[in-house]
Amino acid sequence: MDTEKKSEEVTVDDILSILGPFGKFNIYNFILILFPVFLAGMYSSVYNFESMDLDYRCAVPECSNDPLSINFTIPHDTDGTPYKCIRYAMFTNTSYANDTCSPDYFDSSNEVLCDSYVYLEDHSIVKEFDLACQDWKRSLVGTVHNAGFFVAIPLAGLLSDKYGRRLAVVFAAVTSGIFGVIRALAVNYEMFVVFEFLEPAFGGGVYTASFVLALELVGPKGRVFVSLLFNTMFILGGVSVTLLYWWLQNWRYLLFIIYTPAVFVIIYMWTLTESFRWFFSKGRYEEALNVLSRSEKINNAYISKDHYDQVEKHATQQRDARKCESLETNQSSFKQVLTSAMIWKRLFICSFLWISSTLVYYGLSINAIELSGNSYLNYIVILVIEAPANVCKLIFLDRYGRKRVIATAFLLTALILVSYGFVPVGTWSLIVYLGGKFFITLAYNSLYVFAAEVFPTNYRTTLLAMCSTIGRIGSTVAPQTPLLARFYDYLPTILFGVMAGLSAFLVLTLPETNNMKLPDSLKEAQDQEKTAQNNEAKNTETKTSL
Repeated sequence: MDTEKKSEEVTVDDILSILGPFGKFNIYNFILILFPVFLAGMYSSVYNFESMDLDYRCAVPECSNDPLSINFTIPHDTDGTPYKCIRYAMFTNTSYANDTCSPDYFDSSNEVLCDSYVYLEDHSIVKEFDLACQDWKRSLVGTVHNAGFFVAIPLAGLLSDKYGRRLAVVFAAVTSGIFGVIRALAVNYEMFVVFEFLEPAFGGGVYTASFVLALELVGPKGRVFVSLLFNTMFILGGVSVTLLYWWLQNWRYLLFIIYTPAVFVIIYMWTLTESFRWFFSKGRYEEALNVLSRSEKINNAYISKDHYDQVEKHATQQRDARKCESLETNQSSFKQVLTSAMIWKRLFICSFLWISSTLVYYGLSINAIELSGNSYLNYIVILVIEAPANVCKLIFLDRYGRKRVIATAFLLTALILVSYGFVPVGTWSLIVYLGGKFFITLAYNSLYVFAAEVFPTNYRTTLLAMCSTIGRIGSTVAPQTPLLARFYDYLPTILFGVMAGLSAFLVLTLPETNNMKLPDSLKEAQDQEKTAQNNEAKNTETKTSL
């Protein structure tokens, strides 16, 4: 009797527990999946170096052969640095001798804008496209890059849900490579910006598509570690592109080197395993069971045929139930999802959490460039501080639950950033600033796991992509936050703190998903909500009785 009951209750997650989260089969697929993630880490950082500001000054044609002339032809800052964008005008009522390079010919009381510039460095597009003193064009590169994700993520989500996780990964990676190489051949600023947009617009969804595929290959116990692997590879990608650019000092060579390998991801169509969960959701049961059977053989595990029969039966019942619900309400399953108040609530909350996370995460990175003198070391420090946050995520998410960890991380981020302005400038202010980056990294990266677990399988990628796309509002606005410092030095960090504080409370309205099976349908997602509410009610009653 008990055996029959256990057999009837066998699910995909039960089979995954038998196979193990990190057998040979999964390791092989993870190695393939993590390569595009590593590339995505490089692509997300490269625009910071392409449009990096250079050392330049006004060109003074009258004194082109006298390097010491900058002492009387160009005004200087209080620290003795020549201004970049202005020079002294020449007297208009003076008769010039043959030599016009003399202090007597320059009016130090009359400053004018430069007509041309002398570039002392040449490793970014600033010199190549003559962008001196046009900071808005430099910052536009980052804004355009992040704007591309408004197209990329929903595109990847739709491809992933309709045509498979594998095709979405390959499409995103290959198109990134193609448009990235073309960008390296840009002949002017306009062409460069167009392909700066197209590259992430078509390829920016590679991280989300890869993450969903990897998440669906493992059981509940392996999800957090998979997330840690993704975060680590993403950091390594950012560090690698920083070191590579530091060495090359040439933006065109850099683009050729990092984008060319992405084109070869096309071979994944024949070497990467498709998600068996996606096969089940599409009614392709035989293909799904073949994936599980192949995993069983490679991992030297044993799963009884009855287990496979029960999983297929369960998947068939779910699919039939969705069809019946659709016929009864005359709606497609996607329309049912979109007419569910519970789904809309989760979508709104997850979207706000994503906006807050990206705004604070990228905003702190952008504003931290001035932490020390070397821009490359600055960026590496900003990235490396994420590593211990990812380790803490691995330890805490399974032990204390998703909600508690994420809410605490957001709350500590808020407290740290709001109080940042009261800390004296120096070592302590640096430690506090990095503390804010640490906790927002913990919250942001944990959110990927949490959000993926609250949406049903058949539209998980699409809904997750919607959250991520809306969340890109934060990363698009982030490059503009340094402008707030013109009104008050610490206004950017106060804004970040307020957003993190609101997020801490919103997290508490979502259901806990720790050690729970992924919902495969709208009904299971609704049951997940009820179960979470019942558990919270029981915990409240227990505390009250104590």
